[in-house]
Amino acid sequence: MLCNAADMDQIVDEVWACLHAGANARKERAPFTMLQVATIALDGAPAVRTVVLRRVSREQRSVMFHTDVRSTKVAELRRDPRLSLVGCDLDSGIQIRLHGIARIVETPSETKAVWDASRPRTLIVYRTPLAPATPVASPAEAHATTHAKDPDSSAGFENFCLIDVTVSRIDYLDLNPAGHRRASLVFEEGEWRGTWLAP
Repeated sequence: MLCNAADMDQIVDEVWACLHAGANARKERAPFTMLQVATIALDGAPAVRTVVLRRVSREQRSVMFHTDVRSTKVAELRRDPRLSLVGCDLDSGIQIRLHGIARIVETPSETKAVWDASRPRTLIVYRTPLAPATPVASPAEAHATTHAKDPDSSAGFENFCLIDVTVSRIDYLDLNPAGHRRASLVFEEGEWRGTWLAP
C-alpha cells in the first residue's frame, strides 16, 4: 500500500535530517555518524565494516565517507559499485538503511578541499606505509612514523579517497513501542515514492 504524500514527506524529511546531523556532529557523535557499509567482496561473499559519515546532500541524494584507496573496500567497489549502509539510533528506535551506487573519488581537485578541511588526527591513518589489512608482526609496525605530528603536511594524501554514494532506495524502520512502522522509499521520476512494509 502506498504511503500518503504527507507520510512519505515526513519520513523522507526525518531520514535526511538524521543523516545530516550524523555528518555534521562535532565532539559528540550523533546516532548516525557511524554507519555500517556492506559491499560484495571479491570472492562474492558479503563484507561489512563501519565508516564515518562525512557529508550529506539531500538535493543530490548523496552521502559520502573517506577511505584509504589501498583498502579492500575500494577494490570491491571498483568491481561492483553497489552498496548498502545502515545506521540505528538505539534511543529513538529508528533504523535507516540506504542502498545506492558508489563513485570512487580520487582526483586531487575533488579531494584536496576535503583533505584540507579534515582534522589532522583523522588523516594520520592515511600516512601508514602499509595498506589496510596487511599482516603485521605487531600493531606498532603499521603506525605512521613520518609527518604524523605536522598538521600542515600532505603526507598520505596519495592514499586518501572519497566514496560518494548516490542513494536510490531507503528502508526506514521505527520501533515505536506503540506500534512498529516500516517504509520502503524508492527514488523514481524525480521524487521519493513510499510503500508501507510489515516490520
